[in-house]
Amino acid sequence: MGTQRFDVIVVGAGHAGIEAGAAAARLGCTTALVSGNLDTVGKMSCNPSIGGVAKGQLAREVDALGGLMGLATDATGIQFRLLGRSKGPAMWSPRAQCDKAAYAAWMKQRIESQPGLYPVQGEAWALLGASRTGGVLTGVRLRDGRELYAPRVVITTGTFLKALMHQGETRTAGGRMGDQAAAGLSDAFTELGLRLLRHKTGTPCRLHGDSIRWELCSEQPGDEPPAPFSFLTERITQTQISCWMCHTNARAHAHILANLHRAPMYNGQISSVGPRYCPSVEDKVVRFKERDSHHLFLEPEGRNTKEVYVNGLSTSLPLDVQDAVLAEIPALAKAHVLRYGYAVEYDVVAPDQIDHALMVRSVPGLYLAGQINGTSGYEEAAAQGLVAGANAALTLGGREPLRLSRADGYIGVLIDDLVTRLPEEPYRMFTSRAEHRLHLRADNADRRLTPLAARSGLVGLERAQAVAEKELAVAGLLRAIAPETAHRVAGEGMERDACLALLPALARAPVLVAEQVWITLRYATYLERQAVKIDRLSRFRDLALPADFAYGALTTLSSEGRQRLLRHRPATLGEAGALPGVSMVDLETLYAALQSRRRRLAPGGDAVVGSGAP
Repeated sequence: MGTQRFDVIVVGAGHAGIEAGAAAARLGCTTALVSGNLDTVGKMSCNPSIGGVAKGQLAREVDALGGLMGLATDATGIQFRLLGRSKGPAMWSPRAQCDKAAYAAWMKQRIESQPGLYPVQGEAWALLGASRTGGVLTGVRLRDGRELYAPRVVITTGTFLKALMHQGETRTAGGRMGDQAAAGLSDAFTELGLRLLRHKTGTPCRLHGDSIRWELCSEQPGDEPPAPFSFLTERITQTQISCWMCHTNARAHAHILANLHRAPMYNGQISSVGPRYCPSVEDKVVRFKERDSHHLFLEPEGRNTKEVYVNGLSTSLPLDVQDAVLAEIPALAKAHVLRYGYAVEYDVVAPDQIDHALMVRSVPGLYLAGQINGTSGYEEAAAQGLVAGANAALTLGGREPLRLSRADGYIGVLIDDLVTRLPEEPYRMFTSRAEHRLHLRADNADRRLTPLAARSGLVGLERAQAVAEKELAVAGLLRAIAPETAHRVAGEGMERDACLALLPALARAPVLVAEQVWITLRYATYLERQAVKIDRLSRFRDLALPADFAYGALTTLSSEGRQRLLRHRPATLGEAGALPGVSMVDLETLYAALQSRRRRLAPGGDAVVGSGAP
């Protein structure tokens, strides 16, 4: 039984673990990447797609910070689409269908080639050193008895902690069909006094493509030309493959309604919380009884497989009911099922126990990322993994952790929501969650985050310089535009082609530079307002909150926020924002109260907030 020593240990090699391990290694840490099965590194357990509404923004931000997801998508994508084209640029969200096997193979090769990153096959069973009484975290013990030592540990176990799969009345231990559950870490977390929750997710059946009646489906081709995910990719060169659409019908719904007593979500077999944004087909049929059909998207799983993912038919119904439902859908009536749908229940750590660096508050050196924090989705997992891995490495070197605010990116919104709002269901990113979404667009993720990544060491000098040059080009063009012309573009909400026709210099500029100028002009008024708001909160992050601040007098504070503020009595607005349960709206309320009090003071007086009023 040998022992090995590392700077950072990452447990789990899914989307969060890959980004965590790669980030820590890029920052110079000797990093172990522990997985129960190194043949499933980077596996897409559900839909082999990256991006979508708001999730595309997350994936672009991961790329801007030096992550791998965008590059892997560009290399292995089989269809690329930009969603939200009918809306403004703030709503544009890239999405790509990937070759499932090729994506995993690309990721496996990349992590095996990353200097300083050492894959280790084994199941993490216990945490070494850490205890409720303040013991120092020293590493991880594997189930086979091996001990890996490191002062920083990142846990990214996905849906595997005490996982239980459901297909009708059948229950099987496992975090993914064909893979075992992980048991030891749940007990380790409980021994440390951490509060666990139980979540659920599901997946649909997969069908053999040759058994589908494609002539009864509507074709959905990709964009031409396809837009890359990574800012490092100049263009997509591979041929795209179409996806297809068909529908459920009333006859299929009747089979579902007749068998709800056998559905784990309705007969009490599953009591955990599932993702509301991505309901099972049985949920859709029950909740929307007035509808006699729902969309089904038939999405190929790769170039070298006949397997087709039936997006929209997520279910844990018994196998015979799944067969009966498919038999009623004309395009799928004779389809051969390669894999049936199922649901998975698993343990998560309540995320109000972590801080904005994704470190467990009560266990210094222990970081959590991905579905263990109660999220759902590859992009959300990758974003957390990158931040957790980077912070494990940065703090080990005595540097400040990477903390992204809600004004910095969707990643900042994601983490702040997890830490302060304790989602009641598996969390997924939406554009509506980002109050600064006009600023936090997919197209400008590199301009927002790559300079920050360069300062942290996550990207190299060459990439940072390229973004700096792009920034200078955008600024130069904006300065050269006459104010009246800029006002016209904004006032008319001018489309890109019209703007290029109006401004010949813009038409001659590089495409991505011209796009940034056009979007900046179009949204100028709104962006200026958001910039003022963002700057105000940033400048007053260190604004003092007196010890006797009367939080109870502020009726507009959320009840959870008020309780946290009364209990912890933060010294500054920034400290208040780091507390779980204190939302951005609460911070704005505190700031407004302090400013109101300042204005009521006599000229020249110091702002003092007493116990009588806020």
